Amino acid sequence: MAIEENGFLEYLQLQGGDPDLVTKSELIARVRAEGYRVSDRQLTFYVSEGLLPRSVRVGSRAGAYPAVVVDLLTWVLRARDGGVPIEALKELLPVWKFLVAARNARRLDLGELEYVARQHVSSTEGSLAVARVVIDVMTCVCPDCQPDMMVVDKHGREMKMDDTTLTIGFAVARMAEVGEDAEPTPRWFATTRVSLARTRPRASDPTTVVLGIKPNEALPSDVLQDTSQDALEQGELPA
Repeated sequence: MAIEENGFLEYLQLQGGDPDLVTKSELIARVRAEGYRVSDRQLTFYVSEGLLPRSVRVGSRAGAYPAVVVDLLTWVLRARDGGVPIEALKELLPVWKFLVAARNARRLDLGELEYVARQHVSSTEGSLAVARVVIDVMTCVCPDCQPDMMVVDKHGREMKMDDTTLTIGFAVARMAEVGEDAEPTPRWFATTRVSLARTRPRASDPTTVVLGIKPNEALPSDVLQDTSQDALEQGELPA
C-alpha cells in the first residue's frame, strides 16, 4: 500500500481502528445520498485546499479514502451551504478532528475543546461556527452515541450528554479598537448556549423558532428531524 504524507493515516486512525475504505465513486455516492451535490471537480478542489486527504492506492483499489472522509466531506459541504468560508473551514478542521476522536472515545472534554479551538481558530467566522461543528459531529452524524457519551466541564465534572439539563455555552471574543492611540482590547462579541440532548420534535416545541422556510411552506417531518437532535437556546449571535 503506497501512502503519501497527506493525512491518510491520520484519518484512518480517526476511525478507531476500523479499516473500512471507500473509492472516489463510493465517496461521492454516499455524500450524495446524504442530500449534498458534489462532483469530481469539487472533490479535487477540496483536496487542493487541504480540507480532504488525497486518495491512495490500496491493493487493487485505486483512489481509496478512509471511510471517515464521507463524514468529513459531508461536514464541509454542510458548512459551505451555511456560508462558512474556506479559510474558516481550514481553521475548524482541527476542531472537527478533535470532536471525531472525542466521539469515538465517548468523552467530550470542554477544556480540551476550548484549547484546540483557541489554538487554531482565529477568525470571527470560524469562532461563530464552532458551536455548529459540535452539533454536527455529536448529534447529526452520530445520534446513537448519546446514551454512552460523557461531557466533562472545565472543572472536571462529568455529565451524560443526553441529560436534558446539560447545556454547553459558547462565548466569542475579539480584539476591538477603542481609540486611535489605544491598544486593541478584547471584547465579547457573541454568546450562545446549546443542548446536545435528544429533544422532542422541533416543530411542535413552542420554544423553538423555526427558520429557513417561508411562513406558508410545509415543514420537514418531525420524525426525520428527531434523528439529529440539536437545539439552540438563548442565542445572541449577530446577523
